[in-house]
Amino acid sequence: MFRGSFEHTIDLKGRLSVPSKFREVLLGKGDDRIIITNFVVDGTHCLDVYPIDEWVRLEEEIRKKPKFERRMVLFQNYYLGGASECLVDKQGRILIPPRLRQYANLKRDVVVVSALDKFRVWDREAWKKIHTEAEQTFIQNPDSLGELGL
Repeated sequence: MFRGSFEHTIDLKGRLSVPSKFREVLLGKGDDRIIITNFVVDGTHCLDVYPIDEWVRLEEEIRKKPKFERRMVLFQNYYLGGASECLVDKQGRILIPPRLRQYANLKRDVVVVSALDKFRVWDREAWKKIHTEAEQTFIQNPDSLGELGL
């Protein structure tokens, strides 16, 4: 399980050092492959990063869905079509493909954020906006967590 958020930088070659706590989770799975794909929250782009076993689990769930249902086809085109398999190198870095860096507007300063069985990579300014909006939602409506069943 991934937990927390960490500020990091992407180097000139597009490499991101995976936070050590997240690296421990990845190493515990015994596979240095990850899948990176595009994601969007309230119109703000970021990247989803999956350990390979979690990605395979997602693919298995998708296989159970109706193949020709329009929303499923759109989802597959967007989410699966945007996916790229990458390796975690010996220094604990991942090379984010240029297409995905551009999609999420990742330049240098990023935030790596837990999302349970995966993590997300955000441009630092985009993350501040999304985080503030989430905080305001819960301040304005304290019952929001209860409405989520939490």
